[in-house]
Amino acid sequence: MDVVAAVGMFRDGRDDGGLSISAGSVGFWIVVALILVLVVLYRSMRKQIRRIDFDEDATTDQERMGRAKRNTEGG
Repeated sequence: MDVVAAVGMFRDGRDDGGLSISAGSVGFWIVVALILVLVVLYRSMRKQIRRIDFDEDATTDQERMGRAKRNTEGG
C-alpha cells in the first residue's frame, strides 16, 4: 500500500495534493543528450562499416569469406 500512496503523490499539478511534476527543461535536455548520443553512435557505425572489405565479384558466401580471411591473416 505504501507504493500506491507514493505513486499517488505524483500528480499532474491540477490537484492541491501531491507534487507538481512536468517535463520542463530537464526533459528537454535529456532528449537533446539522447539525440547527440545517437548521432555519435551512428557516425561511428558508418565509419566501421566503411572499413569492411569484401569481394564484390565473388559469387558465393564462401568465396567472399575466403578473401576476408586471407586479408586478416596478412596474406
